[in-house]
Amino acid sequence: MSKETRTENNEVSANGLQNTSFDEIKEVAFQNVGSMLKDLQAFEEAIQNENISEIYRIYKGKLHEELKKTSNKNHEIDELLAQKIHDSFTQAFPFIHYAQKVSPTINYYRLGNYYRERPTIAIDASTPEIFVLPKIDKEWQEFAPGKRDALTKIEKEMDELDAKLITAESEITKIDEQIKENKNEKASVENSKGLFNRNKTEDEIEELDKKILELEEKREEWVPYVEDETKIDKQKEQLMKSHHDIRLKQAVVTKEFRLIKQYFGSLKVMNQQIQDFLSSYLGTAKGGNKS
Repeated sequence: MSKETRTENNEVSANGLQNTSFDEIKEVAFQNVGSMLKDLQAFEEAIQNENISEIYRIYKGKLHEELKKTSNKNHEIDELLAQKIHDSFTQAFPFIHYAQKVSPTINYYRLGNYYRERPTIAIDASTPEIFVLPKIDKEWQEFAPGKRDALTKIEKEMDELDAKLITAESEITKIDEQIKENKNEKASVENSKGLFNRNKTEDEIEELDKKILELEEKREEWVPYVEDETKIDKQKEQLMKSHHDIRLKQAVVTKEFRLIKQYFGSLKVMNQQIQDFLSSYLGTAKGGNKS
């Protein structure tokens, strides 16, 4: 085969490979674009029909990132999802009332009506998720009816403060006597120190110095209770304020638990019913108009 013939065949072969590669690429691109258009059409239909479960499925899963950004540029999808779950949730639980909007997808709700209304439940429509606010959940665990741990702790501190105020002078007097005794003993040991017992007496003196220092430090702890009335008064005020705040929190939590018992029977049942609602909502939510 001549050089010219080999060159011509190679060029044909190269063009063939190039054409085949381009055709494959074009086919993949065509399929990708077709898939995106199909997803976009399905997404459009889901929004048109207000098929919430389908919106979540497409938007959170298959829809291309750029299409997500474009379709939700001004939080249109966020607002739709938030409104739809709000409508269904307040219809299912009419005693749970809207409280405030935190973001395009997050809203807070309060439980019933009572003298200190506060948000207790949040709905995050982007997930979607319904949950008790972490701060409230912590207080429900800490101040649930029958729990007095926090109050007992403050009351114990108040009793200890009162006891220290009463016994401070006698404790200082007792410590002063002990310091005096140890100093006298130290002086006696120093006077008996001789050439042959030097090491022993130095050890005894070191031990007595250590005791005296510990007693003096202990004395300093008691001094404020008899000399610094302003500091002690502030300490008492702070304890009383903490006690008042805890009692107020317990009163609010007790009222909220009464509402939970009235509407659900128990906190456990409430949590279960909310999760059952969410499962049902994602399985069946579609149609309906904005209230």
